[in-house]
Amino acid sequence: MRSTARLPCILLLLAAACTAAPVFAAEGFRNAFVASDDGARIHYLEGGTPARRPAVVFIPGWTWTADVWIDQMRQLDGRAVFAMDPRSQGDSSKTHERNSPEGRAADIEALLRRIDRGPVVLVGWSQGVQDIAAYVARYGTARIAGLVWVDSALSAGPKSIAQDPAGTARLLERIAILAEYPREYIGGMHDASRMQAVDGAERSRYIALSRKTPADLGLAMLVTDLLTVDRTPVLAKIDRPLLVLASAASPELDAQRAIAARVPGARIVVVENAGHALFLDQPAVFSSELAKFLSDLDAR
Repeated sequence: MRSTARLPCILLLLAAACTAAPVFAAEGFRNAFVASDDGARIHYLEGGTPARRPAVVFIPGWTWTADVWIDQMRQLDGRAVFAMDPRSQGDSSKTHERNSPEGRAADIEALLRRIDRGPVVLVGWSQGVQDIAAYVARYGTARIAGLVWVDSALSAGPKSIAQDPAGTARLLERIAILAEYPREYIGGMHDASRMQAVDGAERSRYIALSRKTPADLGLAMLVTDLLTVDRTPVLAKIDRPLLVLASAASPELDAQRAIAARVPGARIVVVENAGHALFLDQPAVFSSELAKFLSDLDAR
């Protein structure tokens, strides 16, 4: 999932209150913050067991938070695990600047410098795929042991208008809905991300976490994620193992297959009976494929 008038004062106050309030951490995980190069505070969860094997860093999609990865992080025994709230999401700083994959690339770099455990495996979902692509374009792969991209093609930027006019039109229509009805849009986005039945309390919790992103910032993020930069050239820079996990129902399935075909040695796994949030709909399949990918990396 991917989203500039000033925030009304009340929203600025609420955003500040959210940042200052105590942050909940699931059992077995520690909350921490790292300062990005512009001073933004990036919230992340840390857990697992420090080891010689590469740590795994999870990056969520548009407006989602680190919490969405908790169950998957718990499956990874014997290695350190991290999950971040991208800027303007969750408990990270809400800022009117750098709400783009290119801006968030510096936040990823700040986190990897803080971790300082050697090359890591970056797992990105949806907007997180755009963020990782922007990171590789700017910083290269020196800090990366492997990449896992979950159910997202790369943005073609302004070329999308000519290449996929119908899809671009649908995106702009959705942006208009977000601007007018942000609460309803967020709820609909969460529902559309899942194919399997969702517990009502779980649904409400995830929606509440997504609504920590102010609507105008979310709207700006959608535009910069999908319509501003052609990120497909970064595929030529990827010299690390890449696993692509795609929903069989994804409208971007062909594009994800093309990504795997363009990166030497990359592998794609198509997950049946799953929506966009395939790691929530089919957690056992996701966990198994991720474990296999990590085992292969360890063997190298």
